[in-house]
Amino acid sequence: MKIVVDTSSLFYGFQIDGNNEYITTQSVLEEVRGKTMRKSIEMRLELLKIFEPTPSGIEEVRRAAKISGDYGQLSSTDIGLIALSKEIGAPILTNDLAMQNVCRRIGVKYQSFGGKSIDTEIVWGYRCTGCKKEFNKFYEECPHCGSRLKRFPKKRKPIGEST
Repeated sequence: MKIVVDTSSLFYGFQIDGNNEYITTQSVLEEVRGKTMRKSIEMRLELLKIFEPTPSGIEEVRRAAKISGDYGQLSSTDIGLIALSKEIGAPILTNDLAMQNVCRRIGVKYQSFGGKSIDTEIVWGYRCTGCKKEFNKFYEECPHCGSRLKRFPKKRKPIGEST
């Protein structure tokens, strides 16, 4: 079975075994190389296969993340991993709740480890901390008053309910 692995999986104790084919992106390796924990996971890195998502796959994930309101919470590495998972039809191993939320939205299976998994699908909105106006998408600052925006859950749906 193919499994796409994110950076947090490597740092927080996930053990690569010989039973599956583990896949990641170059940007995950670059994130790992910048960490002091690299030595403790270096041997596991040799067991990973490196693939990259297509630009169209990345754009699809960006659109979905913007709709759900998770875009500001995801790194380009996160977006690439979700796109790769969708393209190769493999689940992604992640404890990142924003990644899991976007995966659910676009039909990508995910697995968590250590029991950290979403139980509610959330559509996020953004509210200005100054003028209190609400927005459906993230801005670096409020277009009306220039204050910062704060994310809030706009719509919640327990996982398992039909739409």
